[in-house]
Amino acid sequence: MNVFRAVMRTMRVCCAFVLLLGLATDALAEGEITLSNTVEKVEYFANEQGEMESRFVEAATVIPGDELAYTITFENVSDDVTVDAGSVVITNPIPPEVVYLERTAFGAGTVITYSADGGEVFGIPDALVVVEEDGERVAAAAEYTHIRWTFEPALEPGQTGRVSFRARLR
Repeated sequence: MNVFRAVMRTMRVCCAFVLLLGLATDALAEGEITLSNTVEKVEYFANEQGEMESRFVEAATVIPGDELAYTITFENVSDDVTVDAGSVVITNPIPPEVVYLERTAFGAGTVITYSADGGEVFGIPDALVVVEEDGERVAAAAEYTHIRWTFEPALEPGQTGRVSFRARLR
């Protein structure tokens, strides 16, 4: 891949990340919720014992095949201690430049569902179907277009949460 194409791909991933910042929330209830997003590159290396480990590094330059870690942190910043944010729902599109890596979505205290049709219908992996000419089949993780995290407990003032997923650059 020439340098120009690599730079353009990096710019598209950065633009997709900015898009995520704008589209990450579906409903943020009644409290004052702030969101922050990060995208990092996942590097694998052998530790001193020869075992493979991973670490997150700045995603300044990425190339096809690189693994990326997306993290969204949310916080109820309301000063009114009597107002919780209710149940927070975060819906995040998966950038078209990446492929979601199966079973990497995480969010403590959340219910995680997926969409394979542009965000119209959400479901758990075993129940998420793709309609084809000859019938239906379960959607593959690589076909997911959106991830939705529903934070079950009410988000009290000052409380934060974090959700994440990993994807591979096409």
